[in-house]
Amino acid sequence: MPADSTITALADEFHAFHKRSDQMGALWKGSLDDLELWEEFMPDAVDRRRRELRRFAAAADELSTTVGPHPTLDLIAFAARSTDEQLEWYHDLQQFNSNMGFHPMLLTFGPRYPLVTPEHGERYLARMANLPQTLRDFAARIRAAVDRGRVANRAIVEQTLAGLDRHLAASPDPLLAQIPPKELSETDSARWRARLEGILRDDVRPALIELRGLVNDRAVPAARTDEQPGLAYLDGGAESYERLVWANITREIPARRVHELGLEQIARLEEEYRLIAGPILDTTDTAEIYDRLRSDPALHYSDAETLVSDATAALAKAAAAMGDWFGVVPKAPCIATSIDQGPLAFYSQPAPDGSKPGSFFFNTADPSMWGTFQLEATTYHEGIPGHHLQVALTLENEDLHPIHREPLVVAYLEGWALYTERVADEMGLYSSELDRVGMLAADSMRACRLVVDTGIHALGWSRDQAISYMLEHSPMTRLQVEGEIDRYIGVPGQALGYMIGRLEIEKIRADAEERLADRFDIKAFHDVVLGHGDIPLDTLDRIVGDWASTQT
Repeated sequence: MPADSTITALADEFHAFHKRSDQMGALWKGSLDDLELWEEFMPDAVDRRRRELRRFAAAADELSTTVGPHPTLDLIAFAARSTDEQLEWYHDLQQFNSNMGFHPMLLTFGPRYPLVTPEHGERYLARMANLPQTLRDFAARIRAAVDRGRVANRAIVEQTLAGLDRHLAASPDPLLAQIPPKELSETDSARWRARLEGILRDDVRPALIELRGLVNDRAVPAARTDEQPGLAYLDGGAESYERLVWANITREIPARRVHELGLEQIARLEEEYRLIAGPILDTTDTAEIYDRLRSDPALHYSDAETLVSDATAALAKAAAAMGDWFGVVPKAPCIATSIDQGPLAFYSQPAPDGSKPGSFFFNTADPSMWGTFQLEATTYHEGIPGHHLQVALTLENEDLHPIHREPLVVAYLEGWALYTERVADEMGLYSSELDRVGMLAADSMRACRLVVDTGIHALGWSRDQAISYMLEHSPMTRLQVEGEIDRYIGVPGQALGYMIGRLEIEKIRADAEERLADRFDIKAFHDVVLGHGDIPLDTLDRIVGDWASTQT
């Protein structure tokens, strides 16, 4: 079989496996494929998944020895190994996390499916009918984690319990917000909604009550102390964390060195705060700058409507300017959408058939959590020119194998989005010097992540120690910081990919600029970076180097 056909066959097999096994990713995307399926929590199923991942990694390695370096083989080998490493703790820590776990993600994405046909409607109802067993499997996994001493720390356990209580107390059930299929008549839509309501009331709710009881009766008493929340305190955790660092940054950098890189970035940022924020706030004391940005009511939103309006305006401004910096721009639009639960901000990709636009979601439950100076940088990160260009262009590129359209490499995905916050400054998108301070604030959060994530999981920091560091070195509010720290506790290593990824992309760009001098074309560079879809950073480095060598 020719080499290209062999690579494609392996990629087809891996992609089919990934789509079927990564049901949390499918939930996030609102995918209508395998709609009846949910994440598998039981140990036997997880073990089978990990064995398959190792098989794919070995197959990609073996093929690479024959055909040489290839982006698709690089991606399969890296994605299989990194996913395998993450699954060691995924179902015990991340899926139980009060910010990024199964229940909050269920509430955020479960009722947002782009249903169109009557068949979609029937399959969605079948999906919800299958949810009670998934909730019971989730409860069984929690019970096993308690028995093994791998339950989350107290703050997260108590927040998870509170989230379940809010869900059970809500009327109507938040999951009833799912819109019926577009093709149903008004009468059939009412019938469909009544059937959904019956499933939620008669089947899902009892399973949620059982889950809530387990968390209250077993997980709360067994919760680990907030003084020792990290992997450093679990058997094998310290060694596993070093592998998770690699899995999230695609580089062999020890956790302690990542910690030092974070400290170095924080020091550089404090100089920028003095230069940019100092004249606005009439002080060069960074502690005072952070406090003003954090606590001055005039620098924070007071209503959701203004938040939505400002985000929409920022997206429109970025969309109008992107053609000057990118040779290829997406056909799919990106819209700003407010939500009242889930993470503070995130992006959801468009549907390939155009039935769903790309969306920048932002939590407006408490508008005052948003600094007016923060919104533009976050919009550019999550929307244009950040994740939307990255993801929509990949979906629209028919030359790419579908596996390159999956979010498998955190450092590429999030490194690009953070890189574009600085590109937005080069593009002149920030409306004021205060909005440029928001760019610094976003950098502060990502630089602090290098310090506190490694602090928690490699150096043994307490939850309070991590919170204190982030409050001292960023303008984030305490509520924001607590949410971030609890996310890092539950998803070890993931937060490192943002800043490390950006630094690597900036280095790749700097190398190309130095090599090409006045022949460097920023639009062409961006098209190369975005033109191969999701890939490890060493693969991107090689591809950009090859591109630079062809420029005359």
